[in-house]
Amino acid sequence: MAFSLLDNNLSGGPAVISAPGGVNATAANFIDDYTYAQKYAPELMPMLHSAYGKGKILKLTELIGNESTYASDQIQHSEEGRLHNAVKNVSTADNEFTSPTAHNARINDTVLITDGVAEWQAVVTAISSTTVFTAVTTGDAYDFAGNVDILIDFTNSWGKGEVNFTTSRKWDPTIHVNHTHIVKDFYDINRSDMIHKTWIMTPDGPRWYNYEMQRTATLFDNKVEFAHFFHQRKSAGNDRGMKGVIPQIEERGNIANEYITTIEDLSEIARRLKQQGGGCNSYNVWHDHEQGRLFRIMLSGVNAHYSGGGNYGAFNNSQDMSMKLGFNDVYIDGVTFFFQPWEILDNPSLMGSEKFRNTGIAYLMIPNGDTSIYEEGKSISKPYLSVRYRADGAYNRKREVKIFGPDGTEQVADKQEAHWLSEATNQVAGANNYLVGRGVAVY
Repeated sequence: MAFSLLDNNLSGGPAVISAPGGVNATAANFIDDYTYAQKYAPELMPMLHSAYGKGKILKLTELIGNESTYASDQIQHSEEGRLHNAVKNVSTADNEFTSPTAHNARINDTVLITDGVAEWQAVVTAISSTTVFTAVTTGDAYDFAGNVDILIDFTNSWGKGEVNFTTSRKWDPTIHVNHTHIVKDFYDINRSDMIHKTWIMTPDGPRWYNYEMQRTATLFDNKVEFAHFFHQRKSAGNDRGMKGVIPQIEERGNIANEYITTIEDLSEIARRLKQQGGGCNSYNVWHDHEQGRLFRIMLSGVNAHYSGGGNYGAFNNSQDMSMKLGFNDVYIDGVTFFFQPWEILDNPSLMGSEKFRNTGIAYLMIPNGDTSIYEEGKSISKPYLSVRYRADGAYNRKREVKIFGPDGTEQVADKQEAHWLSEATNQVAGANNYLVGRGVAVY
């Protein structure tokens, strides 16, 4: 059989074609490799991320569908606090208790008290203020060894014919807000150099790209990604922007110093996450090279009783096999941790320089699945992390590309300009179920 040069390739990538007659290179038919893969060849997305060294978290949320739109300058949702009320580090004086926070106790509540040595059951007999109440023990006399913790919503007991409570229990949801954020970039080229265009054929007709514009598009995407995860909302000005995911976790989630080095460290994290009450038992851990190395050392000795025999892909657990394959996940005390390197933390031109490694994050833990929030007056189930783009029925600002010049809108200058714009924000639901850690003692 004679040699035959095919028009396609095994990866499904586009075949280069000659410039089509009668078709101008405009913003409407400009395309970059990410847009091509996202629309026509989603199977190429993982290779594209690795090839260009983009961080994977934002793009992963797009791939699994955690993406939606918004119309106003900000988005907001509310989250309920805990169902049961408990107060900690309460000071005592005989039968009087003073809480550092509002106790929400009611007369005739039966409460459970501990000083860390013994427990007492007591009945609330008087409310002095939002932080002070009186409770009389129903058993042994109080003999506290310091301040106490009190479970307020424990139980209650009534006699026959007695009236009910006259004060109802109220739950006041906490409202969380994030703001719109505009990212832009720009590229121009002399008109005489615009012959350097490459045309490809797609199911929607011919599309074109330019190498330097492609590089600008990749840089633009990375800047959007950095904004989503690292941006600190500015203190003043019209361009204050959004709260990044990591600052939101640092504000209302879990933080840690130093690298995770032992199974017991993971067990402690699992316990903390259970204490948060979110109900999630599966987490993605995005980490730098050093944390990955420590995971490899830590998990090389893990036996099948920890992992259920299936945490190394489809293979049964084996120390030699696991070290060859790398680690995908491990099951620790009821929680499954999935490990994935985050390349931007090691890239020396991004967050991987020596000084950024000392001050930057070492790992980021994001819960998988959905949680319940209140949005627009309704209780809905939402992914823990969502990326949102500003749009309405007729207009979408997810990723605008405007081209001015020879093939686009006419202009006086003898050149072509390309402008990129994205208006976006993110939504972190249940931040108390996330964890961010630094490699050194920063917090």
